[in-house]
Amino acid sequence: MVAIRLGFAAAVAASLAAAAPAWGVGIFTVQEGTSSDTTAGGVTTWFNGMYSPEGNPRGHVMGSGPTGGPWTMAMVFGSGARLVSQGPGMRRVILGGTGRFLGATGVVMTSRAKGTFMHRVRYSLPPAGTARTNMSVLVRLGTAVVTRRGGPSGVNDGRAIDGTALDGAGARIGTYRVDSTLVHVFSGGTRDWFLGEFTYALPDGSLRAVGPYPRATAAAPGPLAASGRVVVGGTGAYSGMRGQVVVLPPNADGTSTHSFTLIRR
Repeated sequence: MVAIRLGFAAAVAASLAAAAPAWGVGIFTVQEGTSSDTTAGGVTTWFNGMYSPEGNPRGHVMGSGPTGGPWTMAMVFGSGARLVSQGPGMRRVILGGTGRFLGATGVVMTSRAKGTFMHRVRYSLPPAGTARTNMSVLVRLGTAVVTRRGGPSGVNDGRAIDGTALDGAGARIGTYRVDSTLVHVFSGGTRDWFLGEFTYALPDGSLRAVGPYPRATAAAPGPLAASGRVVVGGTGAYSGMRGQVVVLPPNADGTSTHSFTLIRR
């Protein structure tokens, strides 16, 4: 770690409920494994195991950004939940989360002792009963454009993809774009992990998401499990929206369903 079917095919379903008066809050600490950062092409990345202070596995932590910062860091928990934070040094602002961290705000404070990074996370959650908007979109991806940056096994390479948003009849209703960086290749090349930004341009506004995603490789073809990213903002009808988008394994026609859960904060 650095030290210092986008388918309006599915109708939008909104569930409204009265907001509870109190916010959920929490504090926890995790420690990061000790694998080295990779710096190449003006980009720094890292990927490590994530553990409780007692040494019990909790998942993975990864990050990327310009070598001088700021960096985006993602915590991927064994439960599938994610927390994404961003900042220039040892203090990062939480952009949001998925799963049990949906709509999270807060801060991640990082310290280092005897070569080990410790991340102290303080977060708050929306009140129980906060109104949610659920919608699904279909996306058909184009061809990936890879920017070689010279890291080992392709780590630090950029990967950009433009895609098309479709309605249920297959008509184009918008665009989708991914700008990401390869942060890790599992042993044997069986899976890649990327960290990136995702933009959805839709008829009534746009949405932006940030977070990690895995990609199957030729060494282990086939669909991966659903992958969650953090929605960090929007324009138009989505102005002020936060939440999550879960990308499901590909459909038979080659599209993928992107399932949103949004709240207004």
